[in-house]
Amino acid sequence: MLLKFAIQDFLDDREFKNLSPATVFNYKESLKQFQTFCNEHEIANIQDITANVLKKYLLQCQKDGNRPSSINSKLRRLKAFFNYMIEIEVIIKSPVEKIKSVGI
Repeated sequence: MLLKFAIQDFLDDREFKNLSPATVFNYKESLKQFQTFCNEHEIANIQDITANVLKKYLLQCQKDGNRPSSINSKLRRLKAFFNYMIEIEVIIKSPVEKIKSVGI
């Protein structure tokens, strides 16, 4: 599945679950940043995202000046996204599961 369609599907699900508009907005912004990173690295399919890709993304966020708490928030949102992808059987295993939170 193309990442852009997977993200839209996830956001639609969050709205369907009646999450607050602010929460949906935060998911949208985080995932849009992640999608931009993937596009820059020519990763279009969700199946091509590995733990290594996620670590490089989070490292880039760190280099861009994100505080550890912000990076951990991004990581939590990515975990929710990939868990949803498992739930709807797009992927079998989450690439996020072996990534630990950043020390604060």
